[in-house]
Amino acid sequence: MESVIPYLAPAFSIATGLYLLCVGARLLKPAIGLGAGLLGAGAGFLLAPEMSLSFSPFIVAIIFGVVSAVLAVAISKFAILVILAVSFAIVLPIITWQVASLGDGSKVINDVVEVATEDKKPTQSTNESTNGLSSPELKVYKSVSEMSQRVWSMVRFGKNRILATWDVIPTGSRFIVAGAAVAGLLLGLLIATFLPYFSAAIVTAAGGSILLRIGVGQATNEVWGTDSLTSMNSTLLLLVMAGIALAGFGFQLTYSRKNAATQKAD
Repeated sequence: MESVIPYLAPAFSIATGLYLLCVGARLLKPAIGLGAGLLGAGAGFLLAPEMSLSFSPFIVAIIFGVVSAVLAVAISKFAILVILAVSFAIVLPIITWQVASLGDGSKVINDVVEVATEDKKPTQSTNESTNGLSSPELKVYKSVSEMSQRVWSMVRFGKNRILATWDVIPTGSRFIVAGAAVAGLLLGLLIATFLPYFSAAIVTAAGGSILLRIGVGQATNEVWGTDSLTSMNSTLLLLVMAGIALAGFGFQLTYSRKNAATQKAD
């Protein structure tokens, strides 16, 4: 039984990712609750050793997961609106920069090479507060810790890549990029307001793709001792994740149309 324990966290991540990809928009509140519950449970498990509590970290994880899920469901529509608006505010300036050729593309590539290759492998936790954990609890703790480090690595990569791009844009052209960010923010707000299913499909498909990447990476790390996905080119990996998200988005739209056609026929 203990041999299965390290695979629990990546298995939940993969299952949640597939759920978000396939029916996230159709079953929005359960999808948001499941995703937030998974993140909350992981955070609770990581924080449990620091709390010096007398009961199992699994109980703390369950409490954190339930609270996170309830809060996420309560603000699900608002969360979709904010996430989509911020995403468009990031993506539209990148598209504008590419289309208008605002800077030296090769310099951007050189600037982000170091970022793209750093933090490839999560470091092992050396937290002394984990000494009191049992063997199963410690295995789950290490797995969740590595997955959380992988998430923060992706966040740092995105942040540093955006900053590197901003640095090489000519000063005189930066107001165009800033204007594109504002336009993207407004566009995201409009889409989320007037096309709720469409926007929910975008956000849940993207979230499912990210959870799949994290879960599969951790699963390969448990099996072979290394995240085999890190051997891929960073740009290629990003394109694969985008392709998976696009496939999930298309599936959800197709399912919605078929369901609407069935209801009309009835």
